This record gives sequence, C-alpha cells and structure tokens, in this order.
Amino acid sequence: MKPTPLMVDLTGKNAVIVGGGKVAEKRARVLVESGALVTIISPTITQALQRKIGHSTIEWKQKDFDSSDVQHTYLVVIATDDEGTNEQILAACEHVPLVNVASKAERGNLHFPGHFSRGKLSVAVSTNGASPMLTSRIKEELEQKYDEDYGVYIDFLFECRRLIKQKPFASDEKRLILQALLDEAFFDTEKQQELRIQIDRSEEGGDTLEWIDRQTSGVGSGSQV
Repeated sequence: MKPTPLMVDLTGKNAVIVGGGKVAEKRARVLVESGALVTIISPTITQALQRKIGHSTIEWKQKDFDSSDVQHTYLVVIATDDEGTNEQILAACEHVPLVNVASKAERGNLHFPGHFSRGKLSVAVSTNGASPMLTSRIKEELEQKYDEDYGVYIDFLFECRRLIKQKPFASDEKRLILQALLDEAFFDTEKQQELRIQIDRSEEGGDTLEWIDRQTSGVGSGSQV
C-alpha cells in the first residue's frame, strides 16, 4: 500500500475509537482538535481520557465492542491490545470510509502522521510505519525550525494575498510581490505593518515593488524570477 497524503475536514463527523489506552488517548486528542465527534468504546480508559469526558466532544461507552457501535460512523480507530479483537472489529468496518488499525497500519486505509500546526500552517511527517521514532525526530526538528511565531507570519501572508487580489496590480506584479513576501525581512512585524500601508497606497500611485526591493535582498521589480 502506498498512502496518499490528504487533508480531510472532520468537523462534525462521527469518529469511534475502540480501546482506552495511550494510543486511544493520542488519537482522541487529534480527532477532537479536528472537530470530530468522538465516541470511545472500552471497559476502561486512561485517567487523561476520563478527565476529558464532559469537557470536550468525547463520549465514553464503558463496554466491550459490538458491531452496532460502528454502524453510522465516518471514521474508526482500532486500538485495543488484543489482535484477535482487532481483527473482529476490522471485519465489522467494511462500510466505514476511514479505518485506522493502530497496531498494524497497513491493515487500514488511514494513517495518523506526526503533525503540528502553526496557525494556518500544517506540517505532517510520516515514514509509513517504517520508523515512528524517526518520524518523531523529524517532527521535532521541524517544530524547532518553524516555531510559534510562524503562525503570525502565515496570517500576515494570508492577509496580504487577500489585499493584493483586491488591488489593480498586473498579474506579474502580484506574483512578484507575493514571492517577495517570503523574504525573511517580513518576519518583522513592523515591516509587515509598513507593507500593509504600502499596499493600501498602491491605488494612489505608490510603487509597491520598488518599496519591497529596498526592504529585501532584492526580489522585486528589478529582479529576475
């Protein structure tokens, strides 16, 4: 199997996790953050999961699995510590669009990569089950490179893209401006504010590309891209 990286909107989708251990705990956190409505099927759950019950979109059914538990669900995570039970659950999930088998990723059609977010930036890392430890190491390295401040910068890029689309720039100018915004000079919040003002002045005859050239390493009106 060669998985295809996708981003799926789980807002309001029913998700069932069978199992109540550490893996279920991790999967529940990711799914709740994604907006899914999570139901956990397990006689016991971790203390961390118990603390979440009633304070988030997690419901706990304190029972053993039954095939009726996955009748009307969009996503199932199979995370018990018994392989025979896992196979029985998998057999009951033929109609379920997305199925993750925590202990044997290749048995399902859904993987959970190492993932982190910085505002609108989402970064996912996977070794397709070959080495979860390497996945964690690469994820940690990327988290250090793209720290929390990156979320503010991404929001700035989003806002500028929206503003530039509304202004009477030629298509080539828009492309050059957006490319120039990737210069590290615009990590600075003061520069970001100055650029917003410059873009607003563009309709008054201000040369935004020329101004950007003076602020950056030279990507702008006089640059070859």
